Amino acid sequence: MAESQSDNSAEPLLEVIDGLVPETLHSAACTVCMGNTWYFGNRSTDAHSVPFWKMDLDGVPAYDAVWDAVRLRCEALVGGPLRVVRQYANGHTYGQGGSPHRDDNRPDSFTLLYYPMTEWQDHWEGETVFHDARGEVMQAVRPRPNRGVLFDSRIPHAGRAPSRSCPALRVTVAFKLERIPAVAERIAQIEATPTATEQSLHYTETNRQGALREYSVRFDAALVDARVSEVLESIGKSVRLPGFRAGKIPASVLQQRYGSRARAAAVRSLMEEIIQSVAPDGALISSVVVTKGAESGDVEGEITVTFVRDLPDIDFSAMKLERLVLDAPDDEAAVEAKLHLCEQVLDRLATAWDFVVPPSLVEREFVALRKAADQQLDPGEDLAELTAQLREVAERRIRTGIVVAETARRQNIRIASDTPPESRGRVLEEKVVNWIVSKARVSERRVSVQELRSSMA
Repeated sequence: MAESQSDNSAEPLLEVIDGLVPETLHSAACTVCMGNTWYFGNRSTDAHSVPFWKMDLDGVPAYDAVWDAVRLRCEALVGGPLRVVRQYANGHTYGQGGSPHRDDNRPDSFTLLYYPMTEWQDHWEGETVFHDARGEVMQAVRPRPNRGVLFDSRIPHAGRAPSRSCPALRVTVAFKLERIPAVAERIAQIEATPTATEQSLHYTETNRQGALREYSVRFDAALVDARVSEVLESIGKSVRLPGFRAGKIPASVLQQRYGSRARAAAVRSLMEEIIQSVAPDGALISSVVVTKGAESGDVEGEITVTFVRDLPDIDFSAMKLERLVLDAPDDEAAVEAKLHLCEQVLDRLATAWDFVVPPSLVEREFVALRKAADQQLDPGEDLAELTAQLREVAERRIRTGIVVAETARRQNIRIASDTPPESRGRVLEEKVVNWIVSKARVSERRVSVQELRSSMA
């Protein structure tokens, strides 16, 4: 649940968000930070501040998934599309508190702090403190597992060290964010420069079939190079390299060390700008493919989008369902009978519309399913068959979830605003299923408890 920090829009954004991501994703993120890629010597300000631990997380799948899961919520809070400039973890032990600092001095720059711990007790301390313009502490945020803090990067803040009694590493993950200019705004900026003919981006709709759209995309090399320079400049402000002062690393050194990563980030951010234009709310990005220029030169690509809102209405009144009526039911059997009806509805929804499910969403769901299955594997079990089955389940879950969400939107089915984040998906699904049952053609059949359990075995 998000806790608003202020109703005064003139004040800089500072929002605490509990239950930031689903628990399975939080668990995966915690596991990453238990790895062995930490290095020591990072500092929050100058060379006189206390050094602490750091872990680079750019390109780490679990943290890319974290951002995917929270992006829309963050964009709603800042009022526009965002891109990740950098993502990394800081680690503090007793005596390693950070110094007050600003993450960025530019407008439209934001930071999302995330606490990827499985446990944190209050007496371990380690709060993140935020300062006002006078240097006074205006808010202290306790570390809480799966808590996030989204704030204007210009707000001075510091991570306090954990207490002497704390047996764990105080970990915070920072997503350094900046607003993405709208495509029209970006083009206007480009056309206002002397090299407008060289710096341009283009997208063309190449195919339209029902709700499906396909686009070809091209960015001129000069535009990509300019964005690479922006990414490298941002990296140069935060990395530490032996022999160079902070913020004084030559561009050639940054290019040699981080050039490939910066170009990938630049291409990704430009693709995201185009996506903001071709895929408004209610659209699914089925695929984004770079076909040319991943390493150098002009960039060409293809984007496939499904406009979910353009899919035809489902005639729920024609849906045939069967409700099992039990002879002498017990509580457990009553739940199983209700589940039997629910599964019929979800089976119908999984095949109601033909559209491409975004592979990234399927992969994320598959990883969570596989992790749970690995803990229950029997010796000699066919892993290839299990993997295929789990991928089918993952795609069905994502597909059904999309149909449930769109049905809820079309029928104005809502859930209470204070519903815990981890329960929102389940509660919405239950409400949609109940609404569909109320509209469908439902027949009843009397069965014994034994017949019910045999049919569900």
